[in-house]
Amino acid sequence: MKHYDLLIVGSGPAGLATASHAEANGLSYSVLERTDHLADTIDSYQARKYVMSEPMMIPSRGELPFVAGSRESILKAWHAHVADRKLNVHFNADVKELRRDDGQFVLTTANGAEYRGAKVVLAMGTQGNPRRLGVPGEELPHVRYRLVDPADHRDQDLLVVGAGDSAMEVAIALSDENRVGLVVRGTEIARANEVLTKEVLSRQATGQLTIYFSAGVKQVYDGYADLIVRGEATRVPAELIFLKLGADAPRKFFESIGVQYSGEGTDARPILSATYESSVPGLFLIGAASGRDLIKLGINQGYEIVEHLMGRDVEPADEAVLRDRLPFWDGTVRERIQSLRKRVPLLAAADEQQLRDTFLSAHVREYGDGDTIIRQNDYTNDFLIIASGRVALWRRPEQAPSEVKIVELTAGNFFGEMSLISGRRRTATARAVGPTRMIEIPRKAILKLLASASAARALVDQAFLLRAFGGYLFPGVPESQLGELVAKAAIQSLPKDAVVFREGDPADAFYLIRNGMVKISKRSGEKEVVLSYLVAGNFFGEAALFDSTRTATVSAIFPSDLIRLGKGDFDRFLAAHPELREAPLRKVEERRIAGLVAEATPGSGRILEDLIRQEVVMGTQTLLIDEHKCIRCGNCIAACEGVHEDGQARLSLTGIHLYNLLAPNSCWQCENPLCMLDCPPDAIARDPRGEVYIKSNCIGCGNCERNCPYDNIFMVHKEPKKSLFSWVASLVGRTEISDVDRTVAVKCDLCREISGGPACVRHCPTAAAIRLTPEEYRSTLEEMVVARNE
Repeated sequence: MKHYDLLIVGSGPAGLATASHAEANGLSYSVLERTDHLADTIDSYQARKYVMSEPMMIPSRGELPFVAGSRESILKAWHAHVADRKLNVHFNADVKELRRDDGQFVLTTANGAEYRGAKVVLAMGTQGNPRRLGVPGEELPHVRYRLVDPADHRDQDLLVVGAGDSAMEVAIALSDENRVGLVVRGTEIARANEVLTKEVLSRQATGQLTIYFSAGVKQVYDGYADLIVRGEATRVPAELIFLKLGADAPRKFFESIGVQYSGEGTDARPILSATYESSVPGLFLIGAASGRDLIKLGINQGYEIVEHLMGRDVEPADEAVLRDRLPFWDGTVRERIQSLRKRVPLLAAADEQQLRDTFLSAHVREYGDGDTIIRQNDYTNDFLIIASGRVALWRRPEQAPSEVKIVELTAGNFFGEMSLISGRRRTATARAVGPTRMIEIPRKAILKLLASASAARALVDQAFLLRAFGGYLFPGVPESQLGELVAKAAIQSLPKDAVVFREGDPADAFYLIRNGMVKISKRSGEKEVVLSYLVAGNFFGEAALFDSTRTATVSAIFPSDLIRLGKGDFDRFLAAHPELREAPLRKVEERRIAGLVAEATPGSGRILEDLIRQEVVMGTQTLLIDEHKCIRCGNCIAACEGVHEDGQARLSLTGIHLYNLLAPNSCWQCENPLCMLDCPPDAIARDPRGEVYIKSNCIGCGNCERNCPYDNIFMVHKEPKKSLFSWVASLVGRTEISDVDRTVAVKCDLCREISGGPACVRHCPTAAAIRLTPEEYRSTLEEMVVARNE
């Protein structure tokens, strides 16, 4: 039996990179491949799939060629490389046993062959261990784990289950010629590549595919499947079902040979050294086996292991990038991360490799005393960690003249979890107290981290509840004291129009809106009186804490996640802390008075409900015209034309008519703008105040115009500006190609760079045109409609 310096299990990119670099350094090695072909995971990709080379900012090391391209081009290059370098690959060598014998590793395959080696690299992928649904019917023949060729499918009802890159790619590939449904377990697509996510959402907006969010498969039948979507049963046609739920490394096998894991949970990873050596000396794990499934990362790991075995020091491929991302700390990136983990409990809840991946997208910024970090009501979504210094959080209550200080946070704390979880505007303003250093992590990156590190996710969820309870019911109460109350809360998911409770029901709990929107109403004679609409971050039902029956009805306007706290748990908490009873009583009294005001002006609630149903007030601001005041002078349109260089008005006096109100065709600055989903040059952006605007790099593709469901974006061809020079030049045939030759998209941006606010409002002689924020809807509607008995 031949003895090798190195045994490599798996001929995927990580295994081939290890073998190629071992060959280049004169090590004896053997690659043991379970199948009869190279790179089984890549080989199983659908035909012509485009394989990306990510992360883009990290170089690819070693001899194995890898550039972004089609599945076929990459496999062709690897086959040629193996043949050219005469790499030693044994096919149909399925390793079933690994043991130690006389200081050597002995690997035994399914056919009884044995291989001996001083070191072992496990570079096996996860292709043979796909995750399953665990529901009746998944064994039926039309349930598949692999898409062979999208061209084989045409005019079919297909279902794709999953929310990762593979699921997105399959859904996109199939949606050109088929009716495709995509089942996503969460409320959004959080883990997939940004480009793929945009494309999928764009196709949903244009009707090319249907996305079922907060959904799961209940049972599979021949030709259809039963889903549970936001708690409701939904039957969908499904001639074929493609499961793209990811796959698991063979943990049982790894543990049987002595590999230790970081925990018992499904997101636990093998414990590895900086050189990817496991708890078994001489046994290395790389690629998907180590928890890193990006091709480039696996290739680099293989290179680094061989460098280590040759006795050469080598920095990880991401070292230089991460040093730039973490510039204010000393030592290697590993030492910098260890230092941060000691100071920040949230970071200590994730392993080093998860943090390295996260910090590739992060930025560290410094602020001086009094500098504003985020502003209340801004549309920014970074997650913020205080690396050093202190931060004070301030909130301006609705209709209050000044801000109120909520809390002062010290180094090691984080904030931004409210916007992260609810997906809405900032709920507070944050200012530095003295010199402060912040780690700012984009929303997508932190969501990916929390999806893979359950302990970190639990800390963020706990902070969300503690600060919500503290900010609303118990201001000033230490979080340590509120912890015993938060521990009793439970999440409840509701579909659209579901009733949470009805007026007169027994009062047994109160609620916090985690995400979504609810309507609070009650009966007044034969009429329904809408008391208020509440969005994520608000409480309701707190009267239940002191009354025995419900005084109003609450229903979900949109699919919503609620956090429920039972009356009994709350009573026990107040019994232990009687000094805290006064604060929630004040909130109950405030709601009672607001209800009396609403009952006195029931029409405004009815009008607001009509506007919501028509989706007029879905956005951050709404333009309304009081038709009783409007004299059709055209000043609003002329003013709009005058302030834009292209001379094109962004509104028209057509739109939705309700009562004496006109909601004209003008951008509504939607909270979830569909126009932003499929903009190739990323020319559509939202500034921190909420205004959606089109930048100068628009290429005129028209995607935004097609995606806007309200017809408030349109394409224009810029007219050249007239001048004496241009007139003379045209006479002699000397004209230049300029920006005017481009067709571009235009829309209302609230005159964002013009002082004084929207021109249409400023130039209305009768004050018929007004812009409303959500906070102004009710009081203004009372004045415009209800007081006039419209």
